Amino acid sequence: MEISNYSAKGDLIISEEAVSAIATNAAKDVDGVAGFYNRPADVVSTIKKGSLRVMSPVRIVQDGDNLDISIYINIASGKKIQPVAEDVQKVVKEAVQNMTGKFVSKVNVIIASLADEKAPAAEPSETEE
Repeated sequence: MEISNYSAKGDLIISEEAVSAIATNAAKDVDGVAGFYNRPADVVSTIKKGSLRVMSPVRIVQDGDNLDISIYINIASGKKIQPVAEDVQKVVKEAVQNMTGKFVSKVNVIIASLADEKAPAAEPSETEE
């Protein structure tokens, strides 16, 4: 998918990957977002594109001049889900609108998992110095 804008001065085309990068860069700075989760493969788009490439954590649907964005995130352990999700919605909407000039009608935040803070840190083995 590409976001297109046509004018007398020329054409502007923004790739889905660029909008996805804008959304993830905005969301990663929200307190409580531990990371992202690659969204489940959409069978229809996979067949159309003819590849099984890794899916982005962001899905963008263009409805006329409006954009609907879905973002899959991992929440840090101990954080309240609702405030984190609302912050993600706000910063993603503002960032995409400011950088692309397109109106974002909604931002769906899908909580894919809770990150475990107590994961053991990698320790060097006896052979490492």
